[in-house]
Amino acid sequence: MPAAYSRDEVKERSRAQWHGACNVTLPSFTSDFSGLNDEAIRHDVALAAKMGFWGTLIASECGTTVDEYIHFMEVAADAAPPELKLVAHLSFANTEEALRVADAAYALGLEAGLLGYPPDFVPKAPSDIVDWTRDLTDRTDLAMIVFAVVTWGFRSLSPASFPHDAIVEMAGLETVAAIKYEANPPGIVTGVADLLRRCGDKAIVQCPMEHTAPALIDWFGMQWIGTSGYEAFGDRVPRWFKLLHEGKWDEGMELYWSYQPAREAKGAWSQTWAGSNLIHRVGWKYLGWLQGFNGGLLRMPQMRLHPGQMRALRAGVEASGYSVPTDDSAFYEGRIPG
Repeated sequence: MPAAYSRDEVKERSRAQWHGACNVTLPSFTSDFSGLNDEAIRHDVALAAKMGFWGTLIASECGTTVDEYIHFMEVAADAAPPELKLVAHLSFANTEEALRVADAAYALGLEAGLLGYPPDFVPKAPSDIVDWTRDLTDRTDLAMIVFAVVTWGFRSLSPASFPHDAIVEMAGLETVAAIKYEANPPGIVTGVADLLRRCGDKAIVQCPMEHTAPALIDWFGMQWIGTSGYEAFGDRVPRWFKLLHEGKWDEGMELYWSYQPAREAKGAWSQTWAGSNLIHRVGWKYLGWLQGFNGGLLRMPQMRLHPGQMRALRAGVEASGYSVPTDDSAFYEGRIPG
């Protein structure tokens, strides 16, 4: 699939075509972890499309090599129907690896890349963040999502955890399509409001936390949300997101509240690994498996998911009316063993 756009079309294209929710596709491995399970990946990409997601993030940070990750994108691009957008996850050991993946993603026709800052990037001033981001975006034509989150460790540069002046400047870069804002807890919504005022005309500004989305849709018409593991709640996030944008608020909010036990269970579990600066992706795999995705373990090193955590997550999902497997024994191998 050839590149879908040129760099000078990024901002207009994102405003016109980015409408909906972007979930996450995690890799599936063979049983001995020697390689990727292509058929399981195809299954997950197809299911994300069937559930009505706008697109899906092809997640890194899951134990794949760079070569394997590029293959992961290739399989996903081949499996994705035309209506499903794919987003590359540019979180790698260094800048050159991220650039290699960005160029491969663009050549495959992926829609965008979610920016990540490598572990050896330790900025001394907000301008360093801007300079690094500008350098990367100048060297690839892939549309970019700036990810403002506490994970990067920029707290010493700003009480908001990610300097807003830097975000405003980066929003004006030619290929920056959107801002994914999770900095400044517990004042995340305040941070979104500040950025909307300062650079909302330059890039899409949004918070990926689905529990805040109805308010942000009502207050400023947030058109797109992502990326996050919305597949934990099956197809309900893209369904109510669409209903709210159609003005069907009563129906949409009934659906939003329908899985509050699952939302609370996931939130409580997330607090058990708060501060790790890493997502518990095995847990995300489990939550996806409960909803029909492949499941299966990830290549080490990963956080381990204990049976007690699985029981608590399952209880929330079951209380929300989802149909789930009778027990967890098949999760470890996955629905499509490879």
